[in-house]
Amino acid sequence: MPRATLLLVNADAAMRERVVQVLATIPRVRLQDCTDGELERSLEAQRPEVVLIAHPATAALRERIPARLPVAVISPDATHDNEIAAMRAGVDAHFGLPDMAAPLAQWLRDQLPGPGTRARIPEMVAHSERMRSLDAFAERIAQTAATVFITGESGVGKEVLARQIHARSARAQGPFEAINCAALPEAMLEALLFGHAKGAFTGAIEARPGKFVQADGGTLLLDEVTEIPVHLQPKLLRVLQEREVEPLGGRRTRPVDVRVIATSNRDLREAVAEGVLREDLYYRLSVFPVRIPPLRERPEDIPSLARALLTRASQGRLVELAPEAESRLMGHDWPGNARELANVMERAATLAGERSDGRVTAESIWLDADMLEHGEGVSAAGAPSVPAASDDDIPSAPLLEQTLQTQESRVILNVLREAGGRRKEAAERLGISPRTLRYKLARLRESGIHVPRTGVV
Repeated sequence: MPRATLLLVNADAAMRERVVQVLATIPRVRLQDCTDGELERSLEAQRPEVVLIAHPATAALRERIPARLPVAVISPDATHDNEIAAMRAGVDAHFGLPDMAAPLAQWLRDQLPGPGTRARIPEMVAHSERMRSLDAFAERIAQTAATVFITGESGVGKEVLARQIHARSARAQGPFEAINCAALPEAMLEALLFGHAKGAFTGAIEARPGKFVQADGGTLLLDEVTEIPVHLQPKLLRVLQEREVEPLGGRRTRPVDVRVIATSNRDLREAVAEGVLREDLYYRLSVFPVRIPPLRERPEDIPSLARALLTRASQGRLVELAPEAESRLMGHDWPGNARELANVMERAATLAGERSDGRVTAESIWLDADMLEHGEGVSAAGAPSVPAASDDDIPSAPLLEQTLQTQESRVILNVLREAGGRRKEAAERLGISPRTLRYKLARLRESGIHVPRTGVV
C-alpha cells in the first residue's frame, strides 16, 4: 500500500516533534513541511492527503488549500478564541498542543487513506434499469473523443463515472487528471489549469505545466466547472476549440490532446440564465450531457450498493446485511447519495466487527442526518444514542469534537434559514467568507444533510 502524505505548514521544531510522535502511532504516513509562502508549490508537488496548519493566526491559509483536503489547525493552547478563529477560517478540526496526541491521532486515522478509513466507491452499481441504461450509454460515450458534461447531486458518483469513461476509452493508458474548480482561489485556478511561465506572478520562480498539459494524451476532469470565474471561461473555451493552451504569463501556445469531462451539481440552464456559465462554453462542454439520478430515484440500487460498500469496508471479512438493516436503509432518502451510504456502511462494518456473528443489524445503521438532528448520537428507532453527560463528566476528545461539529452545523443551517437561503448574507452574519461557507455546506451535503439550494453566494 502506498504511503500517505501529511503536509505540515509553518511549524517550529517543537511542534514538528510533537507531530512526529503522533505519526509514530499511524502506519505508512510521510511527513512533509513547508512555509505559507511555499504552500501552493508544496500542494502541487507533494499531493498530500491531509494538511496541518501550525498556528491559528495562519488558519486563513485554508482558502488557499483545495476544499477536498481535510485541514486542521494546531494551537499552543485550546482557547475559545483559537477555536473561533479556526471555525471562521473553515478548517475541519482544531487541537491544542498540550493535549493533542490522542485526538489528533484519531482524527488523522479518520482522514488518511488506508485500513479503517473512509470508504471509497471504485465502481457504480448498475442494478436498476436507469443505471443499466446509463452504464450502456457511458460505454458508447467512452469510444468517442467528445466532451462530456456529467450532472447530478453531490455524492452520486460523478467522478466515479468520469473515471469509468476514461478507463473504457482508447485513452485508458494515458493520464487522468482532475481539478476541483470550486476549491481554488481564482489566481491559483488559472495557473493550475493552464500552467504559468517563470515570473508570471510573485513566487513563480520556475515555469510549471498546467492540468491540460499534464493530461495530454488522456482525460481531464473539470469538477464543478460552473464555479470557474466568468472572466476565465473564454480562455477555457479557446483551449477546447483550438486544442492548444497558453500558460499564464507566457507568449507561446502548446498543442494538447485532451478529452475533457466536466461535472456540476447545479442546474446548467439556470447557471447560463444567471450568467454564471457562458452559453457558448455550455454547448462546447455538453456534446454528451449525462445526468446521474440520485439514490432516492433508484431505491432498488440501495441494497446491492450497500453490500458492495460493506464488503469493501469490512476488508475481506464475511459480513451479512440483516433484513431489518436493509429495511432501515430503504427507508432513508439519502440526501448525500452514494457518498453518505459509504459513510454509513463503514460505521456499520465497524459495529458488525464487534458482534460474534458479524451481522449488520438495524442497530448498526447510524444515519448521518440522525446524528446531526439529535446532537448526542443516533436516536432513531433501533439505533443507539450516546447519553447526555452530566456537569461533572469530562467528554472525551472525539466526543467533544463531534459535539462541536454538530453545534457548528446547527448554527450554520439556522443562519442560512434566517437569511432565506441567501449564501452571501448568511456568510456575513456568520463572520466567514462566502468561499468558507460554500466549503462547509458542501461538507454537510456529503454527510447526508439537506442544505437548501436557494440563493447565491
